[in-house]
Amino acid sequence: MSVTTHTRPDVLQASAIALAAVIALAGSDAGLSQSRSLLEIRTLSSRPDLVSGGDALVEVRAAAGTPITQLTLALNGKNVTSYLKSDPATGSYRGVIEGMTIGANTLLAAAKTPKAEAKLTVINHPITGPILSGPHLTPYECNTGQSGLGPALDANCSAPRKIWYLYRSTDNAFKPLADPAGPRPADLATTTTNDGKTVPYIVRVDSGTINRAIYQIAILDDPAAATIDPAAWKPGAGWNRKFVVSFGGSSGTQYIQGVIAPPTGGGAGGGVLNHAALSRGFGYLISSELVNGRRGNGVLQGEALMMIKEYIIERYGVLKWMAGSGGSGGAIQQLVITQMYPGLMDGLMPSLTFPDSTLHTIDSILLTTLWPKLDKTVWTQEKITAVEGFTPGTARMWNAAYGRLGVPTNAAGCALADKTLIYDPVTNPKGARCTTQDIRANIYGRDPKTGWARRPTDNIGLQYGLAALNSGAISVDEFLDVNEKVGGTDIDGKVVPERTEGDPIALRAAYESGMQASYNAALANVPILMSRSYNDSRGDIHDRQRDFVVRARLQKANGRSDNTVIWIANTVSPIAASLDTMNAWLDAIVADPMPPSPDKVVKHKPAEAADTCWDASGAKIVEPASFDGANKCNALYPVHSEPRLVAGAPLTNDVMKCQLKPVNFADYKVSFTDAQKARMKAVFSTGVCDFTKPGVGQVPIKGTYQRY
Repeated sequence: MSVTTHTRPDVLQASAIALAAVIALAGSDAGLSQSRSLLEIRTLSSRPDLVSGGDALVEVRAAAGTPITQLTLALNGKNVTSYLKSDPATGSYRGVIEGMTIGANTLLAAAKTPKAEAKLTVINHPITGPILSGPHLTPYECNTGQSGLGPALDANCSAPRKIWYLYRSTDNAFKPLADPAGPRPADLATTTTNDGKTVPYIVRVDSGTINRAIYQIAILDDPAAATIDPAAWKPGAGWNRKFVVSFGGSSGTQYIQGVIAPPTGGGAGGGVLNHAALSRGFGYLISSELVNGRRGNGVLQGEALMMIKEYIIERYGVLKWMAGSGGSGGAIQQLVITQMYPGLMDGLMPSLTFPDSTLHTIDSILLTTLWPKLDKTVWTQEKITAVEGFTPGTARMWNAAYGRLGVPTNAAGCALADKTLIYDPVTNPKGARCTTQDIRANIYGRDPKTGWARRPTDNIGLQYGLAALNSGAISVDEFLDVNEKVGGTDIDGKVVPERTEGDPIALRAAYESGMQASYNAALANVPILMSRSYNDSRGDIHDRQRDFVVRARLQKANGRSDNTVIWIANTVSPIAASLDTMNAWLDAIVADPMPPSPDKVVKHKPAEAADTCWDASGAKIVEPASFDGANKCNALYPVHSEPRLVAGAPLTNDVMKCQLKPVNFADYKVSFTDAQKARMKAVFSTGVCDFTKPGVGQVPIKGTYQRY
């Protein structure tokens, strides 16, 4: 991330939210010392051990009133004091220090009067990555050309940085600004930001590659001849020093960089040209890696965001805050990344929320495959619904949309243009396997015999339709029929008669990594505003019960979930209002000097940050959201279940493989004949799920910013 100027006035801003940085203090390489008030040095753009691209925003704090003439800063013995400039807001000196070598670098600050010294070791990594996520995915295809950046420069799909300027016209379209330094177009609109500044509606888009991912960063700008050169540029008055990062949805297993359409205008906006955010003064970020439909790997996605945020801070300045936005798979990324990489996002705006991406898709695959094999005169839609828990069609939609993610030969899933690179059991047994577990091989590990990724998927001991049996919705024989015939899937994603047993190493890794999110304190310390349209009645996979799973996990992990808000409507768009509410919420949190805590988050909730639904007329109903309560919102938008909850799992739905217990017929609300008891014991010869105990391998997340 090199720049061509030593003077960086754009980064001389005060930090409003505490930055994760290791501080090396005067006279001590290890930590605190009595000379702390004399001299301190720290990195502001990232942790010092997680620097990338050869540069970092560095802050030097000396005794009050110390002039720059009394200070020196050296990088690996070379004087770089000229990079530092005074920051009046903090009384410190800041600058982007360039020229770091790959690996360990030493920053040494010295003050003449009073005499003091501070040392900081900075570990620099290539801008192409990886830093934490482990070996790069292979094979891998580049898409820089389709994204407007020209041909890739190397095997890591690097491309030169490019700047676009566009403007919003008076007829509400984004158009290219042909000459950023020239006369303004006659149809140029203005916008008034949420800070009350009225500025020309001109947008600067910065694009390039970091960690093999393409990024696009958009902010309001008012360019002039002196600032067109990226080396001389600094942010304009329109940007409010806040960022919204957009996360794309779905779930995928792609071995490609991914295409981000160049911001050429020609319409009302899309992609990085997000009118709702930009018109209010927010910066807006998108990246080809932050699309769950590309590959569902929160470790890699979080690493990409970490590196891009470092780049933003170095070139745009310390942020007031950054918030996440996005639905479905975009919601998954926000929640999982915040647990794995706390501090990257200060607030979350997930829509169509799922709790994480270790969803039990296998159940929908198996049940959808099973029903046609059973007697249709017996298995009515009512009985099928009682077992599935979903509304009719939801399990089929899950199977149709995501059943392919377990099939290694699914060429469309790999998305590689060169199909010869894809796994084939005969012609290419070592090829790219298009499965979720293989996209996460660095996390789950590989089977030493096959080289294929380990798989945590499991349904051993699961009593499909248990609640339906106990309620009388299905008979004992029907319950036994389902569980005798439901089967499992093999390593190639095929439905087989035997149930699926999860790999114990992969199971533990899913929990330890945070991919199976346990909702630790990192998620309790940020505001989470969940919003959704109501889709249950359409058989859509984005069913409403997932919001309550999120709350249940927060409650389990932290004893509270009041940092969350649930909005639901069909006639208005609660998603559009999320940003204004989150802005007020985070601004209040930033203004509070107390350290992060759930109490601090809840203390600053705006009045609008309350559980709400909207009826068909658009009328607002404010009441506590409830999974099973008899309230107005549940009458308007009924909450449904899903197969594992019907099978006895807790609302947290966080057990990937259950511990087993012997069959005890006293546990059931119905009677079994002797013949049925014999069948039951044969079906569950090793026992049934005991959901009063943690799952197999279910442990807390091992730590944050883990290395693989």
